Amino acid sequence: MSPTLSPALRERAELFVLLAAWSERGWLRELDRALAQFLAELDPDASPLLILGAALASHQLGQGHVCLDLAATLANPDFTLSLPPEGEDAETATLLPSQVLAGLELGQWLAACAGSSLLEDPGAPLVLAGSCLYMRRYWDYERRVAGNIAQRLQAGSAAPADLPARLATLFPEPLILAGERLTDWQKLACALAAQGRFTLITGGPGTGKTTTVVRLLALLQEAAMAAGAPLRLSLAAPTGKAAARLTESIGG
Repeated sequence: MSPTLSPALRERAELFVLLAAWSERGWLRELDRALAQFLAELDPDASPLLILGAALASHQLGQGHVCLDLAATLANPDFTLSLPPEGEDAETATLLPSQVLAGLELGQWLAACAGSSLLEDPGAPLVLAGSCLYMRRYWDYERRVAGNIAQRLQAGSAAPADLPARLATLFPEPLILAGERLTDWQKLACALAAQGRFTLITGGPGTGKTTTVVRLLALLQEAAMAAGAPLRLSLAAPTGKAAARLTESIGG
């Protein structure tokens, strides 16, 4: 490995000094550092680059990301890893990810991962898919979600025969601004979702995502009840606050 790379990328001892420093500073969780130590013990021959990747993949999970994208990390390390944390002055920080990873190329990182039992043994704890490093559990989760979505997309779905009338009931007033009639994107989202098996509704805060979902559920449930087959609805939210908001909206 090139001697121009950071010592933490070449020597295990230096890597663990770095991870301990980042953990003490609150940049990494103690869980991330301990995982790296555990994996290093599982495979004494694993490259420091792979061990670092595992620690950063665990860190990314804590940030809400399912994997560590090695290519994106090398392209913009500090931004991709959200380090230093928001509110901390980068100018006063030492050993930023961008400094540690300086000079490292994607091919080097991928090559350093090859051959490790942490990746290649049956049931190995890590998975490398392209340039993305996963904890196996989350790679499995992602594959299962993708498979379920694919099944839904292949299955047919019949929209209520009276869909236009039901939409008119839920969205009775045209959307008019400064005398001009605008596209009602909430109504359009409901119309499209009612005709498919899988729909993503996106938008910034206050754009009416929750309102749209509530009206969509009302449309589907009313049509199902009219047909004598009420739907069993399951709702999920990423946070307690979001779940409370959704429950409040539906209850109201």
